Amino acid sequence: MRIYKVEKICRIDAALSLILLLVLPGILQAQMFSIEEPERRTRTASNFVTAGPEFLTMSLREGDPFTGRVYNFSEPVYRIRLELPSIEAYAGFRPGIGEADSLNYFNLGANISGALPLTRNREFGILLPLWLSTDYTSVRDRGSQQPESEQFRQSSASIGLGAGAFLQPVSYIRFRAEFVPQIGFTMSSMGSDAGQLVSLNGRARMHIDQILGRFGLVLAYNYTWRRYSGTGDRFDYDLSGHNLGLGVSF
Repeated sequence: MRIYKVEKICRIDAALSLILLLVLPGILQAQMFSIEEPERRTRTASNFVTAGPEFLTMSLREGDPFTGRVYNFSEPVYRIRLELPSIEAYAGFRPGIGEADSLNYFNLGANISGALPLTRNREFGILLPLWLSTDYTSVRDRGSQQPESEQFRQSSASIGLGAGAFLQPVSYIRFRAEFVPQIGFTMSSMGSDAGQLVSLNGRARMHIDQILGRFGLVLAYNYTWRRYSGTGDRFDYDLSGHNLGLGVSF
């Protein structure tokens, strides 16, 4: 009788052990998956290239009577930009502009920039951007017999401090905008005249990250206004442009 009870108890223990072996891994697995995984932080793309039209206006300011070639026009040109962390390089060009389609426009420049954050919030912040810029702009008349020193070819350097903000409503969408006034000097390509340059620069970016792997989409807007002065009446021009760009981040 006692042997029967011992065997019965052993069978019960064996059954309980078997049930625990079958159930316990599932319980442990359920507990492991019930623990919330930490949020995965994806690397945001900091390099991108954009291209698009710029609607550019160039006009000689009214002053003393000037009888030389006047480079006035208001037409679109082609613009491409490459932006890396703290560095931006850009180029603009178009042959055949102006009333007689005889002007060639070419522009090349770079910005070295940094920003002082005034807030530490990851989703929204205010910045103080600092820009150091260099720029070369040429507007040449193909059919003109004027010497090189009489044509508009200006090299400039400028510095400025402005204001900016960024917004990141979700992890894969980012907005950033900056407005930076600058002051500097300009010199004609032949070194015959030197003067002052005052400029206003605005830019806005919308990033949609990781659309295809590490690559994302960038929508860009750039505003530029430049005033050349002190270089003689023939080079006292105002330039303003609105650039729309579409590009890829990587």
